[in-house]
Amino acid sequence: MEKRGSYSLLLVFCIYMLTAINAQQPNPRFLVLSIDCGAASPYNDSTLGIEWQTDENYISTGTSVQMKEGTGLPKQLYSYRSFTSGRSKDCYTLKVNTDTIYLLRVRLFPGSGGSSSVALPVDFSVSVNSNHWFSYSAVTGKDSSEVLQESIFYSFQMEKVYLCLLKGKTGAPFINSIELRILPKNSYLDTRSKQEPPHFLVLGDRLNMGAKSTDQPFRFPDDDFDRIWWPALPPKFPPYPRADGSSIFSNLTFSSYNPDSTYNFDDNWAPTKTLIDAWVGSDLSFNITRERNDTNRIVATFYFMEIRPNVNATEIYSDYEFIFGDIGGPDDYFYLYLFDRSDQSVDLEVPTIEENANGLINVNVSFYTGPFPKIVLNGFEYYYLYEVDINATYSSDRDILESIKASFDLGDWKGDPCFPVAWDWVTCDSGSRIQTLNLTGMELSGPIPENISSLPELTEIYLDNNNLSGIIPESLASLTKLTILALDNNQLTGDIPTQLLNMPGLKLTFSGNPGLTRGGTKVSASPAPSPAASSAPIRSSLKSDVLLYRTMLLLLTIWVLVPFR
Repeated sequence: MEKRGSYSLLLVFCIYMLTAINAQQPNPRFLVLSIDCGAASPYNDSTLGIEWQTDENYISTGTSVQMKEGTGLPKQLYSYRSFTSGRSKDCYTLKVNTDTIYLLRVRLFPGSGGSSSVALPVDFSVSVNSNHWFSYSAVTGKDSSEVLQESIFYSFQMEKVYLCLLKGKTGAPFINSIELRILPKNSYLDTRSKQEPPHFLVLGDRLNMGAKSTDQPFRFPDDDFDRIWWPALPPKFPPYPRADGSSIFSNLTFSSYNPDSTYNFDDNWAPTKTLIDAWVGSDLSFNITRERNDTNRIVATFYFMEIRPNVNATEIYSDYEFIFGDIGGPDDYFYLYLFDRSDQSVDLEVPTIEENANGLINVNVSFYTGPFPKIVLNGFEYYYLYEVDINATYSSDRDILESIKASFDLGDWKGDPCFPVAWDWVTCDSGSRIQTLNLTGMELSGPIPENISSLPELTEIYLDNNNLSGIIPESLASLTKLTILALDNNQLTGDIPTQLLNMPGLKLTFSGNPGLTRGGTKVSASPAPSPAASSAPIRSSLKSDVLLYRTMLLLLTIWVLVPFR
């Protein structure tokens, strides 16, 4: 009996310890998606505690490639997905929740020159829905360092997001990893504001301002939202202490500080590891350089654990402030709220960011006047601000194209049909309507979909050189703007609709369909038109063209060999 009681106590103790350990583990609930784009199978990153999955459920084009793993780089950088088909764009489909703010991060690393590295030179662009995000270019091995890009966006009422790689002039687009993280509601982007059009942010830098010389970048599990914080160290920032007496406070202790407190989901939050170190002084101004080649607004967030006179390390108050400012907008800054908890007069100059003509940006954090109390600055982030491109294919046209894709087994064409670049077999007019369908030589089978006639702005349709069967839909005659309808070299049957034959201005071609009739009589051959080559897929040779070429070659041979009389 005594032995059983001891076992019971031991069991209770073990359960307690497991519960306590569990409670201290970082919660991965914000880590929505972690994709290793070239991985052969899922795996766990034991260092970060992140579960990585393959991309097989998110894209159906491209080829996964594994490189020889080295040291010093994350595992995800030693594999990638390559897109060599020459398509205008290849798109990942990422599911999202409505009314949510997300951080989206991708990594690109072409390898270090091995046999399985990305072939250089290469250039391409990356977009999110209709928005151009960034461009990538690598010419030689000297350009083969890692590229990391982060963006913050609001999902509105969307349930999925398309991350697309857009073909450039040289090489095949590639991507190593994709990460999607949920951020606190109304952080970074003020989703409640109706004053401005919607925006998205592209990261410039995110800095741990109190970093020591030995510090390395950190992320999850030290930041629940898996933001990467880089140490603010030379050469970007001057060595400490500075001439004005600024210095670094490390491992600060706070009055009434609770590291396990629940996040306030209306605010930006800096992680504990950023808040326990600080850059302290009366003038904490520094410079940054515009790195994106545009003139878009720049916004910045400052994280202060405390702002008040005569502060010292043992008096730091735990409820820190974050301050948000921008340049290039209608005002110098907006909603920069400061609170003086000491009930004393503090002449703090509101942090400002100002840019000169050369793209050098001065970040000013100082007091107007003495007696030069201390400012405790823990973290700093800045972003480039872009308006969301709301262009999209006309909704009914998009729905029809989805139906055509299903009919012809073209489901691997993802993203918006027209934006930011059109699918290879589609051209669009300035009003986001579908103007051309060029499905020549796409190995299509089955009947011609009736609902093609529900694309009223169509001017050209190319369905030649496939294996289409069945009749020609009479409804195509309702497309009053149609000028070309190419149906050559298929297995179409039945009588050609009289309405199509009588359409004014329509060039209708249908040779190479043995089962077609015209008024009950077997039809003769007709020449096929050629679609515009600029946006069309690669075409297979038409049978009529081959026959004409052979005939001309035979006549030329006879003319050379047979003497004139």
